[in-house]
Amino acid sequence: MFKFELYWPVKLVFGPGEFKRAGKEAKLLGKKAFIVTGKSAVQKMGLLDRLVGQLTKEGLEVKTFEKIEPNPRSTTVDEGGKLAKSSGCDLIIALGGGSAMDAAKGIALVAGAPKKVSVWDYVFNAKNAPAIDFKPLPVLMLPTLPATGSESNSIAVITNWELKQKIHITHPLLFPAVSIIDPELTCSLSKEQTAYAGVDIVCHLLEPYLTNFGDVPVKDRLAEDIMLQAIENTPPAMLDPLNTEYRSLMSFAGTIACSPIRFSGWNGKGYLHWIEHCLSAWTDIQHSEGLACLLVAWMKYMKKYEFFAKRSILFGEKVFSDKEAAMHIESWLQSLGVNTRLKNITDDLIGKMADTLMEMYSGGAGAIELPSGEKMYRKDFINIYELAAGKKL
Repeated sequence: MFKFELYWPVKLVFGPGEFKRAGKEAKLLGKKAFIVTGKSAVQKMGLLDRLVGQLTKEGLEVKTFEKIEPNPRSTTVDEGGKLAKSSGCDLIIALGGGSAMDAAKGIALVAGAPKKVSVWDYVFNAKNAPAIDFKPLPVLMLPTLPATGSESNSIAVITNWELKQKIHITHPLLFPAVSIIDPELTCSLSKEQTAYAGVDIVCHLLEPYLTNFGDVPVKDRLAEDIMLQAIENTPPAMLDPLNTEYRSLMSFAGTIACSPIRFSGWNGKGYLHWIEHCLSAWTDIQHSEGLACLLVAWMKYMKKYEFFAKRSILFGEKVFSDKEAAMHIESWLQSLGVNTRLKNITDDLIGKMADTLMEMYSGGAGAIELPSGEKMYRKDFINIYELAAGKKL
């Protein structure tokens, strides 16, 4: 076992119908709420009106910000943070999927700063991890997608469209104060949205699982079961969208899969997410679709590393009773009907994405070191993008 620290200070309220507690929980956190959401989905579902009604009933003032993009821009987050601060809001509420929740953390950071800052000042890069020496505003999360796990962690992924960079901020001060996970809020998702949610859940655990150097039986068995829950429950949730049992199992798996438990006890990392972030920074593809397009190509290519091949066999045997894990994952993706091939990806674009990845994650070293001590170079990432685009088979 590896040494690790686990810090998880989020109050999780889980269960069908628990959305009704939003007003009372918000009242414990602040007096003037700033609601962060997307441009149309929650409005069509009537959730925004219901939330505003709850908050008003509890005596809170409310201001809404309905501008969040699928890959939230740093400029949009800065705009929201400035508006929340100038409006005197003391609480940020995220209503939506991962984009709304990540943006809410960034807005809470900008609004809580004692001086004018940009959220981009605090993104991680391999050369340094910027400190946050002030307290962001408290955040209440109301996820409508059972996938990203942003409701349970201290991570926010932000896109700088001008620089063509997409990367995370992570800090203990960015943990939500309260997250209300009501699976009923996910029942209106389409088959396609549900399918990609399942992919996202699996990827959150599969990438650190496969890149861990060594075996950690307790953690491995826990991760295998959570991934299996997502694999098994995504198809019936697609076919029976109003079934709250399937929705609950997916929501629970999604919350745990990207919680601080994700990396505890392992030395693997989110390499697949790094590759996807560079893809969506350049193409603006939906994050979970990008993962679906890259997943099998990444698994097949990484088997050239002995430790990864060993972990892949372990995963296949434990989850599918067969050592060919990539084959079974590919079959599962096909059964979901998701896109598994990158389209309209030129050699020039692949080179730019690989350059961005090396710049952001190698810290200028020219290579990224794996837990085994082996290294991945620019050419390796080019090969993965090419394989995912069908350029190499």
